Amino acid sequence: MKRLILLFIIIGSQAIQVVAQKAPKWMDKSKKAIITVTTFDKDNRKINATSGFYVSETGEALSAYSLFNGAYTATVTDTDGNFFPVVSIIGADDLYDVIKFKVAVPKKVAFLPMASDPIAEGTPVYLLPYAPNDPFKEGSITEASKLKDPYSYYKISFPLEAAFVNSPLLLSTGQVFALAQEDASGKKQFSYGVSASYVNSLNVSTIDAFNPIYTKIGIRKAWASDIGQATVSLFLLAGSQDAKTYLETLNDFISTFPKAPDGYQSRATHYATKRDALASTPAEQQNYLDLALADLNTAAKLNPQKGDALYNQAKLIYQVVANDSTLTDKNWTVEAAKAALQKAIQTEDLPIYRTLEGEIDFNEGAFAEAYDAFTKVNNSNMASSNSFYMAYKALENIPGTQLSEIIALLDSSIARMGTPTPKDAAPYILERIEHKTQLSLFKEAIDDYDLYYDLVDGRVNDGFYFYREQAKFKAGDNKGALQDIKEALKINDQIPDYHAEEAAIQVRMQNYTEALVSIQKALDLAPDFGACYRLRGICCVRQEKKTEACEAFTKAQELGDPLAARLIKEHCQ
Repeated sequence: MKRLILLFIIIGSQAIQVVAQKAPKWMDKSKKAIITVTTFDKDNRKINATSGFYVSETGEALSAYSLFNGAYTATVTDTDGNFFPVVSIIGADDLYDVIKFKVAVPKKVAFLPMASDPIAEGTPVYLLPYAPNDPFKEGSITEASKLKDPYSYYKISFPLEAAFVNSPLLLSTGQVFALAQEDASGKKQFSYGVSASYVNSLNVSTIDAFNPIYTKIGIRKAWASDIGQATVSLFLLAGSQDAKTYLETLNDFISTFPKAPDGYQSRATHYATKRDALASTPAEQQNYLDLALADLNTAAKLNPQKGDALYNQAKLIYQVVANDSTLTDKNWTVEAAKAALQKAIQTEDLPIYRTLEGEIDFNEGAFAEAYDAFTKVNNSNMASSNSFYMAYKALENIPGTQLSEIIALLDSSIARMGTPTPKDAAPYILERIEHKTQLSLFKEAIDDYDLYYDLVDGRVNDGFYFYREQAKFKAGDNKGALQDIKEALKINDQIPDYHAEEAAIQVRMQNYTEALVSIQKALDLAPDFGACYRLRGICCVRQEKKTEACEAFTKAQELGDPLAARLIKEHCQ
């Protein structure tokens, strides 16, 4: 009987061994790639913790996006109890609740090799939990559906406990093919897996700089692998970060792309232009200028275009000294900027270098030199509305220049803006009106007044009508002048000059009674307006009212009108 019982025990034990799961050989090693990810908010309060796993020996890992939503810091704990910080977000997809991130690991780590999509239905699979004592699960793929070509979303034969969400799903070869996710229906009969290859393919791109998916996470975002995209992202971030945060961003960019001159140039600019925000003392500010100069030199060494490097150096130096006249450092002077720029021009005489040369000369009051520089630009393929305008402004300040030459340059500047003339040209048109008026080109000036009116959609003030009236008056267009001065008076009838202008037009049109009404309105506003008494006297002369005329001329003379004495001599003696 004892032998029979012993036999049953042996048989039962063997049966249990037959049905018990046998762990694949790779499983113990693979478990070292599993991590627990813990996230914290900006006040360092814990948000949540869940599983994740390494997919590279350098610390790249995958887990759930929802874990990082609102996080400002995160740490991982490996199976040996070691803690490491998460240093950057590489890519994310909130729709499928997945994220790829970088962990600062001191040495190479165990990781799960990646399987290639798609995986066929019926393929045996394993779920590998974080805790060493938790049993693994074994099942198969019951369904594979399209995620994003060529990636798949998988249905797995076994249910999933909440504690095992985001655990890796592996093939019998030990390759990871998916992240485990719960059954969204709530039935918990099956589990699901989102393609690990898809998550591993995620990367932050240039257009993601302000994407809410990433801005909701306070942890630094990884740079795009393409240096061009990364440089654009660096530029975009400049306007959204404070000075100290952006310096950290620049440092990280340079650490990631140590051979890219743009990083050092951008950091030099930041050091120099934001030194007051970065430093608390004048000595610290000087230190940032020294650091900026060192970065400029590094950028020059790395930049194969030596002329561009020297141009960038000159541009930054001048930008700094133009905004701070207290600097005494010989490396940060107008002369230092011009010296670097001349070296750039000697390397290659490019229009963009001449543009900066012209700007420096103009701002320093060297107008003839500025005009020469902008003329060189205007004779190149980089001629623009702005280059012609700057040549015009320089020539305008050179004594003895003919107004016709000045107007010709302004004409070229406006013409370069395109046809039809854009609204941005309105201020230029006003400047051209002034010069045409000085040359007594009143009809041409009136055309420009009309063009300006159209460009600003008729949104003009009383001053516009007053000045256009004067041009029309001098051009002999009495009817148009009268119409404009009446428009000015509709807007503002408290300006004595407007009433006086209306009177002058009425006198020319021989409407003396109407002129006297306007004169009286002007004198009501300005009783000492000598010219109005002179106009009154002229009206009275034309109406053959000699006594009233002489009284008006005498009053005008008393008030200092320079023409009154001649009129008294002609009509009152």
